[in-house]
Amino acid sequence: MDGAELKYMFIIESKALKEIEFVADFTGSEQIIIEQASSAQQNQSLSSGKNDKTAMIVKKDIAPQQVELVAKVRLLKNWKLKSKFRFTLKNPPIERQKEFLRKYLTEHKQKLDIVRKIFANIPFSLLPIDQAEQKLKEMNNHNFIDLEFEPSDSSVFDYNIDSPFDVIVHWRRPQEFLKADFAEGLMEPNVFYETIEPNDIKPGVLGDDWFLSAVAILAERPALIDRLFITDKINSSGIYRVKLCKNGEWVTVTVDDYFPCYPEGEPIFAKCHGNELWVMLLEKAYAKLHGNYYLLRGGFVNEALLDLTGCPSICYELDDEYVQHFIENGQFWELIKYFDDEGYLLSFSTSGEGRWIDNNQIQERQSAIDGEQADSIQINPLPRGQAFAVAQVKDVFGNQLLNLRSSLQHYDWKGDWSEKSSKWTQKIKDAVGPVFVQNQEDGDGTFWMSYQDTIKHFKCLNVCRIKNWEEVRIKGKFIRVQDIEDPNVEVVISKWYYSLDLHEQTRIFIGLHQEDERIKGVIQRRPYLDIGIAILKRTNDGVELVDLKDFVQDRQCEIEVNLDAGSYIILPRTTGCTLKRPENAQSLNLNLLTINGYLNELLESVLEEVFKKFDMLLNQELTYCEFKGFCECIGRSNLTEKEFQQDILGQFHSTSRGITVKGFKEYFKHLIQETKQNHGGSDEQIWQFLENLGYDRDLYSVRSRCFILTFHSAIEVSVTVRDAVQTDLDTRTNLLVIDKFGQELENKKGYKLFYTFSEQVHAYSYAVQNNIGKTVDITLDCSLSSNMLFSSKTNKITKRVESGHTEFMIHSMAMPNINKFVRSAKCIIKEINQ
Repeated sequence: MDGAELKYMFIIESKALKEIEFVADFTGSEQIIIEQASSAQQNQSLSSGKNDKTAMIVKKDIAPQQVELVAKVRLLKNWKLKSKFRFTLKNPPIERQKEFLRKYLTEHKQKLDIVRKIFANIPFSLLPIDQAEQKLKEMNNHNFIDLEFEPSDSSVFDYNIDSPFDVIVHWRRPQEFLKADFAEGLMEPNVFYETIEPNDIKPGVLGDDWFLSAVAILAERPALIDRLFITDKINSSGIYRVKLCKNGEWVTVTVDDYFPCYPEGEPIFAKCHGNELWVMLLEKAYAKLHGNYYLLRGGFVNEALLDLTGCPSICYELDDEYVQHFIENGQFWELIKYFDDEGYLLSFSTSGEGRWIDNNQIQERQSAIDGEQADSIQINPLPRGQAFAVAQVKDVFGNQLLNLRSSLQHYDWKGDWSEKSSKWTQKIKDAVGPVFVQNQEDGDGTFWMSYQDTIKHFKCLNVCRIKNWEEVRIKGKFIRVQDIEDPNVEVVISKWYYSLDLHEQTRIFIGLHQEDERIKGVIQRRPYLDIGIAILKRTNDGVELVDLKDFVQDRQCEIEVNLDAGSYIILPRTTGCTLKRPENAQSLNLNLLTINGYLNELLESVLEEVFKKFDMLLNQELTYCEFKGFCECIGRSNLTEKEFQQDILGQFHSTSRGITVKGFKEYFKHLIQETKQNHGGSDEQIWQFLENLGYDRDLYSVRSRCFILTFHSAIEVSVTVRDAVQTDLDTRTNLLVIDKFGQELENKKGYKLFYTFSEQVHAYSYAVQNNIGKTVDITLDCSLSSNMLFSSKTNKITKRVESGHTEFMIHSMAMPNINKFVRSAKCIIKEINQ
C-alpha cells in the first residue's frame, strides 16, 4: 500500500541458463502508472484510450539465472488492471555458456581422462550385463562411461565441422534433469512405466523425425519396443543394452546414461513426455551405430522400421507410375486391406522425407506454402517429413476409411470424416465406432480420413511386414575376380551361392543388405554397389530362372516369392561397376596417423569394415581362426594360437575368446608404429597390407564388399552356403536374365548382340551369340561411350565364342549423379587361324 493506492511488483526469476525476452502487456488497463518500464515510458499515466497503446507494453531482457524487476504498477482511484505475459527463451552466446559451465567442463574432462585409464582394457560391450555391473562395483562403484561413444562433442557431430547447434553440450545423467513430482504425475525416473504409448515421444532439435516416427509406429504395439531392450530397468551404474538390426544383422548396442542437454537444462534431442528413459536410450543407441547424433538428421521411415524390427519393409511411392496404376484400378486399396489383415505395421509418410534433410529448418518456410494450399482445399496442412500410423482400416457401406495417428506433434484433421464432418451418419458411426474427444489436446492424436484423401495428401505408404517369422541371416561377400587367360577381363561376383531345399510350397522374403552409407566414413569411400537377387531352380537340364530382383543402388533390396517344393539357388548379384576408385578421385596422400598419433578417420572406418569381413560368426570379436585369416591375407601367416593368446589377447582390447573391434584398431595402430620404427619412418609395408585387403592408396574399397543375406518365411528353412568362385554360375545367370528379358541390339551376318537395361541404375548387360559356324574371337567395343562405368578394367573386351554359343560379355552403368551419358557398343569379329 502507498497511501490510498495499491502497488504491484512484477518480478521474474530465471533459473535456467537461458536469456529471456519478456513482455508484459497491460493494454486495456485504466488508472494505472507503470513506474518501472523503459525510460521512454516511465511514470506515464495509462488511463483508458487516452495514451498510446505501446505505452502499456513493457519489454525486458533478463539474463540467465537472474532475478529482475519487470514492472512496478501503481493503481490509482477507480483502477482497472488487465495483464498478459509472453516470453521467448534464447540460448546465451557460446562464450557466456562457457563461463557458466567452466567448472563442469573442467571436471568432465578430468573424469573422462580418469575413466579412459580405468576402463581401457575392459570389453564392457561384450560382458554379460551382470558381470559388467560387478566390474563397476569393483572399481569403487564408478558409473559406466562408454568409451566407444564418449559423452563428448565427437558423439554429437563430426569434429571436422563447426558445431551445428548454438549451445555447449552439457552431458547429464537422468537424475540431474528428471525430478519426481507426484503432484504433476511425474514418477521416479525409470526405463519404462506401466505402458508404452506412441504419444510418449517428444522430438528434439535433431531433425530425426523419420526415426522417431518409426519408433512411434512400433509403440502402437508396445511389445515391439519392449523386445528391443535387454536392460529394461533403471540402474545406478548407468549401463544399458539395446538390440537393433543394422545392415541386416542383429547387434547388441551398449550405451551409458549420459545424454546431451542444454546447459544445466533438459535433453537437446528426443525424450519422453514423462520421466521415462526409453526414447533417449533408443535414440542414443541408434546414434552410436552410425557414429554420432548429427548423422541421424533426415531419412526414410521404412529404413528405420527395418532397423527396429529386422522384418522386410517396403515403401510404396504414391506418385510412382506403377503404384498409380494399382490405385486407379482399385487394387491398391485391396492391398492395404490385405496388409492390415496380415497384421503388418502400416503408415503413411508426408512429403519432406529425405536423407540429410532437417525438416525443423524448413518447416517455417514451408508452412506459408502449405497454408495457401490448405486454403484452397479448406483443410489444415500436414506436418512435413513425418509418418502417421494406420490404426484401423475400414470398408463400410462403400466408404473406404483409415484411422490415422499423429504421434510426434498434435495434429487435428479438419477435412471429410473429421469429428464434425457431416459424413458421419449414425449408421456409419454404429458400424465403425469412432471415438472423438471434446478437447483435441486431450486426445491420442488419432483421426479418420478417407482413402481418397489419404492418397491425395500423403507421399508414400510404408509397410513393415512384422510377424513371428522364421529367419535366417548369413554373411556374404562380393569379390572382384580376373579371367585366368586375360587379366583385363574382370567381373564382380558373390563369393558364395546359397542352396535352398523346400519340401512344400513356401512364401519367402529374401533380402540383400549392404553397409548403410549413413554410417560415419562409409559414403566417402564405400558408396553403395548396385545389388540384385536371382532365384534359380535346379532342373534335370541344369538351372532355370524363377524370379529376379533387378539391380538397385540402395542399402538393401528384397524379393517376395512363392516357391514350389524343389531345390533352389539364391544368387546375390551386382554389376560391380562402382567397386572401384571413382573416375575423378584426386590423390590425397593420406597419412595413416594424425599428428596426435590417432588413426586417420577414414582408416578407422576401413578397419571397422575389415573387422566385419573376418567376423564370420557375427559376434563382434575375432577368434584365433578368424584373426589368423586376417594375418594370412596381409602376408603374416605364421601366427600360432599361443601367440594369439599372449601377444594379441593379452595386449589389446579383447575378451577371453577373441579380439574386439576396438582391440583390432589398437593392433593395427601398433602395426603402423612398429613398421615405421623398423623401416626408417616408412609406412610402405602398411599400404601393401591394405592393398592385400582390397584398398587403394586413398582407402577406396576396390576389391570386395560385405553383405548380409536374409530369409523370412512362415516355416523353418535350411540354407546351405557353397563356393561360387569355382563355378560359372554368375555367367550362366547373366545369360538367363538376358535370354528372358533381353533385347536385340544388333543382328548382323554371323552374330547377334543382346542387352538388358536396368532402369533404376541405368545399367546395361551385354551378350553376344555366335552364328558364324566356327569358333571366333568377338570384341565388344564400348569405347565411344561417355560417363559410363564398366565391370571390367577396360571398355573394350574380347572373348572366344564357340559356334552356336552365346557368351556374356560385360556390364556397364551410367556414373552415379550424372544427368547425361552416352551408351555405345559394337562388335568386331576375328576368325581364328587354325
